[in-house]
Amino acid sequence: DEIGELASTIDILSSKLDEASRESEMLQKQRQDFITNISHELRTPVTVIRGSLEALCDGIIKDPEKINDYYKQMLNDSKSLERLVNDLLELSRLQNADFKIDMAEINLCDVLKDAIRSASNIAQTKNIKIEYHHNKDVFLINGDYGLRQMFIIIIDNAVKFSYESSKIYIDLKGQSKSIRDEGIGISKENLPYIFDRYYRVKSIENKSGTGLGLTIAKQIALRHNINLSVVSKQGVGTTFEFYIK
Repeated sequence: DEIGELASTIDILSSKLDEASRESEMLQKQRQDFITNISHELRTPVTVIRGSLEALCDGIIKDPEKINDYYKQMLNDSKSLERLVNDLLELSRLQNADFKIDMAEINLCDVLKDAIRSASNIAQTKNIKIEYHHNKDVFLINGDYGLRQMFIIIIDNAVKFSYESSKIYIDLKGQSKSIRDEGIGISKENLPYIFDRYYRVKSIENKSGTGLGLTIAKQIALRHNINLSVVSKQGVGTTFEFYIK
């Protein structure tokens, strides 16, 4: 009867409100963690740079070799700050609905090869081999070179979570592209949230991560009408899949 239907509807609404409340609490916690991580990432290099400058200005450090080491450390810390600020600006730009990307016809194969070349240097530090398999040399789509950044983020992520002397497999076939590693994998608990803005997997490999990279990659994919998804199994590896619609 009508009263029964009303009661059923109220139960459904109550369940949805409860679910929304839990999601809101989780998002708030992720936001707080994000702010804490960003604050730490900003504060640490700034503190080191300031301490180094004070030591140099006060003449405490006089050995030319040590002075040169201080300069190199400040340069590295300033580069870290620049990367972090650029990531924050890029994410803000991509999530702005009014921001328009200048689309042009580009060869996705060239973009991907360029990304692989850039990531290869990082892979070599862990003796990781990148294997690229493709069945075409030309794959034209409308986009911009932000696609290179998307691929670099995913490949860098694969390197970060891969074991020493393992392999990363990149396949380009038909409308689908994939990047697969033989790394530590992602737990079932973390998997649904890895593209969230404030989410960061807590692990030794990701102790310096800010939770921005995959979010930026996802936003670039959305802007280019690319379906970006991930499958993973702990201890086996992770595969990121790109489908051009």
